[in-house]
Amino acid sequence: MPSEQRRRFKQKAPAFHHDVIGHTACTAAGSSSDQPERARRFLARLDRHLPTLADQAARRDFLDRQIQGWQRRYARFITTDGDSEPILIPTDPPQAADFLLTIAGLMARRYALEAQTRAHA
Repeated sequence: MPSEQRRRFKQKAPAFHHDVIGHTACTAAGSSSDQPERARRFLARLDRHLPTLADQAARRDFLDRQIQGWQRRYARFITTDGDSEPILIPTDPPQAADFLLTIAGLMARRYALEAQTRAHA
């Protein structure tokens, strides 16, 4: 195994089992310095918001709506070749990976919530 691959396998595991953004970005980009900040910032806000919801059912419904919304936005983004999303930072326009990592992060949180509900049942 080349030393580059060996180094990647020794990377520290994410702190939370649903933190797929950092792990996926490190694997794809080869270093944590290239992590997609747009998806990371959104998911950090979401992680702060989830505990404020009334109960597990409310969190589940919220995550389901978020997943559906982001999937629609991603489909529109692909259909319009990116023209459906505003470019707020000209040097860093939205990328398909931003959507995919956000959707993956939402789905991981939804799965973790379901697993937590089953564990406490």
